[in-house]
Amino acid sequence: MTNNQVILDFIDYLSFEKGLAENTIKSYKKDITLFFDFVKNDNYKEIKEKDILKYIEIMKTKYKNNSIYRKITSIKVFFYYLFENSMIKSLPTEHLEGIKKGNYLPEILSIGEIKDVLYAIDNSKEGQRDKIITKLLIATGARISEILELKIENIDEDFQYIRVFGKGSKFRIIPLYKEVQDELVFYIENVRKTVIKDELSIDVFPNMTRQNYWKKLKKYAKNAKVEKNIYPHILRHSVATGMMENGADIRVVQEILGHSDISTTQIYTHLNKRDLKNVYDKVSIGDD
Repeated sequence: MTNNQVILDFIDYLSFEKGLAENTIKSYKKDITLFFDFVKNDNYKEIKEKDILKYIEIMKTKYKNNSIYRKITSIKVFFYYLFENSMIKSLPTEHLEGIKKGNYLPEILSIGEIKDVLYAIDNSKEGQRDKIITKLLIATGARISEILELKIENIDEDFQYIRVFGKGSKFRIIPLYKEVQDELVFYIENVRKTVIKDELSIDVFPNMTRQNYWKKLKKYAKNAKVEKNIYPHILRHSVATGMMENGADIRVVQEILGHSDISTTQIYTHLNKRDLKNVYDKVSIGDD
């Protein structure tokens, strides 16, 4: 994969999974492109710590501290994205002064906010599809791309587990709780055929893209009067935090979330206790 393609995938991730503002995304793209223009290396896998250090020294002669800090942050986030997704084997930013992993504490949703978003989804066929997608995100902590890429064959015959194709080209198996099992069965038997365009499709959610789901999720959150910045990944953060706060072993959480490195999972051990119960398998988030 070329540098340009990786940058485009990274921008796509920032837009539709992280839900960042358009201006912020433009800044990331500009900063990363400028960095690669400087190092003149067409292979992102070959970037070393010394390349970044040299770049920082050049920046110090051209920019003010605030601009330098932002550009370093962009590089940090970009390479951490590559590392988390198993596209590079080690972090060239790991030992740089002021560039450390795990400092970002993600915002999460409370159980009440999650319920409010679910209640705001209408009962049309499209709404029922959107609701089961959202409930699968909540039940599994999976990435939105993993849920939207789910195939019929990746659901076991009793609907107790799903098999998701995660980052680094690895499959992992995630259990489902009873309520989601039942609703997934209902969706596939009664709803899916009404929203599908290609009858030969083996996708569980055909015709749905990350961009479309992100827009729908923001609309439902707005209708629910949830004021936080809503994006698919915030559900993943909420699930992970809920599991950790309810005593789940960090290695189990790492396996369920599909983190390639446990340091990614450890950020959830640093979050303060919040009003979030066990979203994973102890709390019903049904409509009654």
